[in-house]
Amino acid sequence: MSIGGIRKTGAELLRRVAERLYPATSEGDMRGNAPYSADGWDHIPQGQYDYVPKGMYVYGPVDRFLLVPKNRYRAVLLPDQTRSADLGVGWLTEDNSAEGYDLLWGDSSNLAAFKAEAGHARDKLTTEIVDLIEVHLPNSGSVCDVGCGVGDLLREVRRRRPALAVSGLDFSGKAVEGAARAMPDGAFQQFVIHQNLPYETASFDLVLCTDVLEHLEYPKRVAAELVRICRPGGTVAIVVPDGTGDQFLGHNWFWSKESFADMLAEFGARVSTLPVTKELMAVISRPHETGTQ
Repeated sequence: MSIGGIRKTGAELLRRVAERLYPATSEGDMRGNAPYSADGWDHIPQGQYDYVPKGMYVYGPVDRFLLVPKNRYRAVLLPDQTRSADLGVGWLTEDNSAEGYDLLWGDSSNLAAFKAEAGHARDKLTTEIVDLIEVHLPNSGSVCDVGCGVGDLLREVRRRRPALAVSGLDFSGKAVEGAARAMPDGAFQQFVIHQNLPYETASFDLVLCTDVLEHLEYPKRVAAELVRICRPGGTVAIVVPDGTGDQFLGHNWFWSKESFADMLAEFGARVSTLPVTKELMAVISRPHETGTQ
């Protein structure tokens, strides 16, 4: 046997010994998300948990669900929360599908439960986002929310700046319908975000994007698109979960404050941590064109 073969065999033996002496450290454990095993399946006693059907949203106690397979499901916990038998897991989906989100945005009882979760955390997020960007809100002009859901964030912006024209897109048709009902004068469309956005350059005075980039395959490319569609002198505000505590397996990216700032550095983003929900918020101020104010 070659030296390389001996080392490989020795390493395998040591791994097996370690697995017997210590429970396997899962990828989820490294992020505080147990149970979530690194080999692709969750090792949970089958008889104690319900199976989560593929492509469906579920809601209930965190100890009642089998989170399977890897890179599909994870419970959503807010900062300072821990797993317990009576803690709601929030909304879990097999993939980031429009059909899955339609089950949330298109059902009033599901939507009410979602908004009530964790002490109405979603409403708190909406309020604190607008609180922190209010200084950047124009008195007139236009605002676009990329990933608008049913329009909660736009409604809060409109409440404070009634003259603003509102636009938004979402990949859920039910979400777009809900936003249009809430703001009939708005311009809403269903659109699946990949790399490009369906707007002309410099279309809006304010561009918002909340809890979207972490789902995408090309987040930096989409961030560049958010900047592109914002007019000179306007503002882009991007919010993502703090990846150091993010628990949702539907997310593809888990940024820290530092890594999020690094990704957006070329746009001059100022990144801060929201005080209540602890999400990360990047504010990008578009410079005025030369000779304009």
